Amino acid sequence: MRGVRLLASSLLAVVAAAAIACAARPFAPFIVRSPIFARYLTLDFVATPLARPFLAFLAIGVIVVAIWNLKRGRAGAGIPLACFSAAMLGVLLAQSIFTFLLSWELMSLISIAVVATESERKSVRRATFAYALVSQLGALAMTISFAMLAVHAGSGSFAALAAAAPSLAPALRAGVLAGFFIGFGSKAGLVPLQFWLPRAHPAAPANASALLSGVMIEIALYALALGTFVLVAPVGAVAGIILLVAGLAGALFGGLYAAVESELKRLLAFSSIEHMGVMVSALGLAIAASALGFPALATVAFLAMLFHALNHTVLKTLLFLAAGTVVERMHHVTDLDRLRGLASGALKRSAPWILVGCLAAAALPPSNAFISEWLVFQGFIGATLSGNASLASVGLLGLFALLLGGGLAAAAFVKLFGIAFAGDPAPAQERETPEAFDAATIALAVAATLVLVLGIFPLLALHPLLALAAGIVGTRASSLDTMLASSVRLAWLAAIPVLVALGAWWYGRRVAERSDPVWACGSVLPARASYSATALTKPLRRIFAFALFPERRRSIDAATSIDFPTQIAYAVKTHDLTSEAARSVAAFAQRFVRRLRVVQSGRMRAYIAYAAIAVALALVLGR
Repeated sequence: MRGVRLLASSLLAVVAAAAIACAARPFAPFIVRSPIFARYLTLDFVATPLARPFLAFLAIGVIVVAIWNLKRGRAGAGIPLACFSAAMLGVLLAQSIFTFLLSWELMSLISIAVVATESERKSVRRATFAYALVSQLGALAMTISFAMLAVHAGSGSFAALAAAAPSLAPALRAGVLAGFFIGFGSKAGLVPLQFWLPRAHPAAPANASALLSGVMIEIALYALALGTFVLVAPVGAVAGIILLVAGLAGALFGGLYAAVESELKRLLAFSSIEHMGVMVSALGLAIAASALGFPALATVAFLAMLFHALNHTVLKTLLFLAAGTVVERMHHVTDLDRLRGLASGALKRSAPWILVGCLAAAALPPSNAFISEWLVFQGFIGATLSGNASLASVGLLGLFALLLGGGLAAAAFVKLFGIAFAGDPAPAQERETPEAFDAATIALAVAATLVLVLGIFPLLALHPLLALAAGIVGTRASSLDTMLASSVRLAWLAAIPVLVALGAWWYGRRVAERSDPVWACGSVLPARASYSATALTKPLRRIFAFALFPERRRSIDAATSIDFPTQIAYAVKTHDLTSEAARSVAAFAQRFVRRLRVVQSGRMRAYIAYAAIAVALALVLGR
């Protein structure tokens, strides 16, 4: 068993080392030509400037997963993950249509197989089918787009496609972009093609989910940037605005559904949709600003996209591996309504690192995602002040959507850590022994340390990424260095409230404290009387009920939407008659009281009439 784990982690380390080597220094193009159709069927590999940061992101995610895999997860699961990582490496190095499609399809097929690891479960089979359907439809769309480009350029080389791109007819360019948006956007979980992601990512094992959410969707983001800034350039402002609006929709959708979700891995998957929406909206802003003649604004937006992609890789690798630790330690219980006090119990060593990941996912200082989302906001603020009506409009729209989506995401992770980790352990979890300090804990610590380092010293990554973004957009990086440094210093002003809160907490720990039990009318307060994840977010569900799908409303508020006989039948089936019957009675009473709301009209005359009727009834009954 240990030998298999060591072999799998070694293979993952080899892929990570190859990615680092390709990202660190250029190498001569590696080309293998087919004896027939040599113009199109060529295997062409080279690390371009656009691919190098994503190669570094891949290496980071794979290294953390390799460390975690030494202790947790299925022993043999790491070997397919090494193949999956190698296929993603091939996508990033591909410089011809045939190489790209071959690597992309290998990446898709291996990831489908990884998602289906526990195919004995019906939910996993459904998730696998949804993912496979979207993946292959997306592959078909991008293949058609690549075919149109190849016929136009007369070659399958990316260099030839880029050289011929300026002469594309407007209709052909629009068709190619549509295929790219569908093909790459479906893999990235872009709205409205995101429905597979909250099914497939939770269904996969935790180490696979970390690579799917932390790396693979970033590969799709790279493909979108490659298509719009290289293969089909120059792209018009309309295409950028379409991509921007789709990204903002994803940020709102993912933030809302993460806030109301109570299953741990599904919550993280919806959060990935939200963060991907932020990145895609920044990419769309970069395209639109570049097309409208604002290269400095386009560079800032492209830089924000790259830095947020790096931060998302680190934090989602951390959080999905943390979810895997929860799954193993809590015997596959991932419902937040059933988890309590993990920070003081079974996950005492992992909890501080998970808290760092939750801070980053909510984009709070001093995390890395706070700085990258701050740069995204800077881009949209710059759009509103650009003087261009189109950019000003999308800038205002972007600020509203990102603020709302960010607030919902913050609520989601306050719920996650506050419900599952804070407080006292649930009675059923008090018997769990505290975890040992092992390779899995080290993996979480490494990822959390990266989150903090990139948040406290962001210029370590921002300076090289700025040079890349300026080269892609076509501006001088030196002209933006001063602006970048001042923007980061300004961002730290927002961290002052957090530092004050930490200081107050530290001071409170040093002074004498007096603690008293919660007053519960003289009786002992049971553990089940504490807030649940579902109860905590019910106000959000009521406010945003118009935006939730009907089946989602039923699933997250079952006590008020399933009828009494169904509740009783379910209780008998699951041998949990007492609790389910109580819930059913409560649901019946709640529905009955809701129907009585009609008498609460708010009219004084009606209330006087009620009082008169009550007095009359009292007199009649009193006689």
